[in-house]
Amino acid sequence: MSITFFSVACLVATGVEAKAFRNKKTVQAKTAHDFYDDILNAYQNKNWEKVVLRAKQLLATYAESPFNAEAYYYKGVAYFHLQDYDIANEAFTKYLRNETTPKFFEDAIEYKFRIAEKFYEGARVHLLGVRGLPKIFSSKEEALAIYEEIITTLPRHDLTAKSLYKKGCILSDISDYKASVEAFQTLIRRFPKHYHAPEGFLGIQKVYLNQCEEEFPDPDVLQLAEINLYKFKESFPGEPRIEEAKEMLVKMEDRFAGDLFNMGDFYERTKKEEAAVMYYTSLMAQYPRSTFAEKAAKCLERIERRKLMEASKTSKKGGK
Repeated sequence: MSITFFSVACLVATGVEAKAFRNKKTVQAKTAHDFYDDILNAYQNKNWEKVVLRAKQLLATYAESPFNAEAYYYKGVAYFHLQDYDIANEAFTKYLRNETTPKFFEDAIEYKFRIAEKFYEGARVHLLGVRGLPKIFSSKEEALAIYEEIITTLPRHDLTAKSLYKKGCILSDISDYKASVEAFQTLIRRFPKHYHAPEGFLGIQKVYLNQCEEEFPDPDVLQLAEINLYKFKESFPGEPRIEEAKEMLVKMEDRFAGDLFNMGDFYERTKKEEAAVMYYTSLMAQYPRSTFAEKAAKCLERIERRKLMEASKTSKKGGK
């Protein structure tokens, strides 16, 4: 069945590609310059389908034309506006590869970034990369590949700071925590004053929180989160989102404090109060900011009241 489906897909793709070239005599009658002028006119009028058609005709008819590189660029722009983002990305890639000194270099990179953003937001890619076939595949990997390309191509550009941040987010989403933290740390190190740098610190804190919630609690991760919070406050002392990072640290501490509280509660219920006191006291000393610290304090007060009541009863009995 898969072979049949593939065959049908190929036939559809062939039909889609062939449709634009049926009027062969008209195509051959045009010069490369004619096609290029048509592309520019269609581009100015935002007639994106015509831009695609004339770009394809130019590329197919005049393989060695000096206009071909720019034809790929305009083709990419047209596909972007037609929301065929994977095909647009391919066109921009060909433009950048086929032009020694691309006139629209930054524009093409900007479009690539916008395509990555669309993929990040959930846009899908075509089956077999053919426009006439349905968009069925999720494209977070496509977004990640484009972000990587931008990071490599323009290491100090503003788009690279944004790409590093989104790279970290995607890697966190797929639970590649180590690589995610490395991406955020690269952002902070390479762009220490960029407006995305605070988000890098928050991104790292979220990764550590996810690790605490999804994996077996590791005290080392908690320590790393404390270090990250310290560096965040040191780098951006007036940043209001520091409070958000603190709240995440408290949630992490709760994960550890909760285990100690449960042990203390167990020993208290089984009348082993000395052991309960040890766990409650340890909890308050290690995780004073956790929501369990106040509960532990109340438990210690309760145990102390019981001790005093028992001591009072014993004293009265002794007096009799």
